[in-house]
Amino acid sequence: MPAGLTAHERYFFDVNGYLVIDGVLAPDEASRLNDVVTARRLPPAGDSVASQRFDADFLLWDQGFRDLLDHPAVLPRLRDLVGDYLRLDHAYGIVMAPGTSGLGLHGGGTPWDPSQYYVHRGGHMYNGLTTVTWALVDAGAGHGGFGCIPGSHRAAEALPDGVPAEWVKEVPVPAGAVLIFTEALTHCTLPWRAPHERRAVLYKYAPGHLGWGPYRDPPHRLSRVLTATQRRLFQPPAVAPHDPV
Repeated sequence: MPAGLTAHERYFFDVNGYLVIDGVLAPDEASRLNDVVTARRLPPAGDSVASQRFDADFLLWDQGFRDLLDHPAVLPRLRDLVGDYLRLDHAYGIVMAPGTSGLGLHGGGTPWDPSQYYVHRGGHMYNGLTTVTWALVDAGAGHGGFGCIPGSHRAAEALPDGVPAEWVKEVPVPAGAVLIFTEALTHCTLPWRAPHERRAVLYKYAPGHLGWGPYRDPPHRLSRVLTATQRRLFQPPAVAPHDPV
């Protein structure tokens, strides 16, 4: 298994609360998975967040989406961030039409949230809910999409109302790249300004003892096509017994 975070990645994540890894998927693979989404003929995405999301059934649409669950370029880094007993808490996809917006600013280091946190102790990073976003299309500079207040996962003050727009940084994520961020980071979805739809799939991981959303057994038709490692990612939250991934 490849090594986890590099020293530069550890420092960047510790300071900023997020990390972008370019070129994890080859351009043709990102395009192919985007074509799978297109072939599903989803209802048109509107202004509401609910209309811009599709649920975890997408894991059954194509083997390629299941391969992302424990991708060798991402899983070792997640072990560094979330621990060896990590689990998949939930997953969904995003489709945004040009000119629409998503969630406003939310999250942050204060007030303390026992399910979405960032702590650094004894040379180790400890994260609660942690998101891995796979970009299926380009989210380039000026396109919108993911935005955040870098470093806010460490904030000791609560987010005030009416923060200046320049505090929020747009984070470009090209097709095939991966964005990893702690949900303790104050983040948002900026208005989507690209001429094409935004397409991404989000896998949200948690340490083994923690459940952000209600636990549901994966459907049998999914369980039977998962690998042994992937099935361990679907364990219910528990301190013990819980198998490492």
